Amino acid sequence: MLDGFKLTSDFIQMVDEVSNWEEAIIKSAKPLLKEGFIEQSYVDAMIDSVKEFGPYIVIAPNIAMPHARPEKGANKAGFSLMKLEKPVYFSEQEEHKAQLLITLACADSNTHIEMIEFIVTVLSDEEKYNAVLEAKTIDEILNIFV
Repeated sequence: MLDGFKLTSDFIQMVDEVSNWEEAIIKSAKPLLKEGFIEQSYVDAMIDSVKEFGPYIVIAPNIAMPHARPEKGANKAGFSLMKLEKPVYFSEQEEHKAQLLITLACADSNTHIEMIEFIVTVLSDEEKYNAVLEAKTIDEILNIFV
């Protein structure tokens, strides 16, 4: 799919709820951390970015895209998906809530653009967007993205 990265069920999580947005970022990054796509420093940088710049990672209704600069600890390109049953808020405003976190590991800016284009292509289809948010299983989400 993208520079050798293939989305598999190992990179998708279904979670009932998290206590706050920091926990959401930490949990959403776990598959990438486990598989060596990122270092712990990258997770810390994603959290620091939201603290510094606010909820800019909420890119569409109910969708957040945590990421950091490649030099902060990205080893190779890939992404993970975490669907929350109960949305997490990145601020007190309703438009800053998310049920789907798409965590990017970007080793360089070109791959970053390719991944975002792929994700936007899938989620700009309203039927697929709604199907992801309504999905009850990892396989349902995987089938939408592959």
